[in-house]
Amino acid sequence: MKANIKAAAIQLFNKEGMSNVSMKQLADNMGISAGNLKYHYNTKSDLLEALYEDMYTVTLDYILPKNTYLTLFHLEEMMGKFDALQQEYAFFFNDLVNIIKTHPTIAKRYEAGNLERFKAARKLLDYYIETGRMKATHGLVDFDQVIYAIWMLSTFWQSQKIAINNPNYKVNQTSSISLLWQLIIPHLTEKGVEEYQQMRQFVTLPNY
Repeated sequence: MKANIKAAAIQLFNKEGMSNVSMKQLADNMGISAGNLKYHYNTKSDLLEALYEDMYTVTLDYILPKNTYLTLFHLEEMMGKFDALQQEYAFFFNDLVNIIKTHPTIAKRYEAGNLERFKAARKLLDYYIETGRMKATHGLVDFDQVIYAIWMLSTFWQSQKIAINNPNYKVNQTSSISLLWQLIIPHLTEKGVEEYQQMRQFVTLPNY
């Protein structure tokens, strides 16, 4: 039943926005009594924390494999996994600022998880530099800031699609992965560009 409740909550939150859905509405949508829902999740905060736990568990898979040669595709694969997570839990990212303000436990875990991902991302970029796919840092480039810019773009990708929804504006109708590469490609070496072009021959960028 808990799994059914979480699945129904994700669907309804994504459609209506989490802050716009009451627990009674969720119960009515599922065709169960409010008491039955309350038995499994006493409050909406309890339900949200359970959903975040599922999200957090999924992100544990976003780690660097050890003792193996990593290609640029590994970076794209990580981008794709996060993009899929955002689409599944769109409500969370659309309402992220409010969730952080009103749910301190989730806020602390979210911040800590992101700081760890920043470290992992820096290790990955350093690896690409060491293996000749990315240019070494110099006075005009701060890769920690590049990583933060990548995080901002990917994290707020869902909400920006709502903020700018003009059908005549095509840039935000591409995929987040395409835009993320635009932040990285300028830092690739000739070897990195060649590897990226080879990857594009076999892996098509998503167009959503």
